[in-house]
Amino acid sequence: SLDMTSEPDRWEEAVEKSVGEIRKLGLHGVTPGEMERYASALLTDAEQLAAQGDMISHSDQLAYLMETVANGHTFMSPEQSYAVTEAALSTLTLEEVNDAAAELCSHITGLKDGEATSSGVIVAVACTPKNGDDPNAQVDDDKLCAAIRRACAVDVEPVEDVVVPQTLVTQETLDRAMEEHPPTWESGSFTDGTPDTPADRITRPFTLRRLGNGMRVGVAQNAAESQRGHLRLVAPGGRDAEERLGFRPGSLAVGARAMQEGGSF
Repeated sequence: SLDMTSEPDRWEEAVEKSVGEIRKLGLHGVTPGEMERYASALLTDAEQLAAQGDMISHSDQLAYLMETVANGHTFMSPEQSYAVTEAALSTLTLEEVNDAAAELCSHITGLKDGEATSSGVIVAVACTPKNGDDPNAQVDDDKLCAAIRRACAVDVEPVEDVVVPQTLVTQETLDRAMEEHPPTWESGSFTDGTPDTPADRITRPFTLRRLGNGMRVGVAQNAAESQRGHLRLVAPGGRDAEERLGFRPGSLAVGARAMQEGGSF
């Protein structure tokens, strides 16, 4: 099923975009890069859940048990689930994933003439504002079915596989920078009257230090989430910095994507 929310006067455009993405997934599948990132995210989630296995509340355990029984699944501990997930991902192939995607999306891809369809009934439900004055926001059975038919008639192209770099800087460049500019820790300073934190000692509950280049680094410990780290990087700039710094168009977007999905920078 697909739940979608849009502006009342742009519902037809939203239907076209969402149906197009479903058809793209069903007809062309995922790319090798997407497959790698999805598998890495699944394995990371399973690993974090296993690390927190002894800290899961009784209510969450009960909800998981009820869901497992309702779906006919096998109830496993977080450690067992991680082991099974790791074993399954190690043998899963791109062809198997795309075959499953084609089956899951067949109820949409089959609406276009000449393409294989799935058996069963397709149900589409639309809710609109009660007192909408815009005629474009009015939806009835004929308009909804016509919008879905038009969306299914549009040809879709496969997604271009974007290779997300694992790092933006080569190891040789990093080694040379470390030699030329050895990193040093300096004491952290506050503007609210809090005493400065020393550079050679960890303070609780919050540690603030500065690197030799002036970058401030704040670290806080969270005992409630085992084996989980959160990084928040704040820096001036943005897409407008590409022109000012002489970068190629789109380079900052690729860099941000590498940090989000590659896990390193």
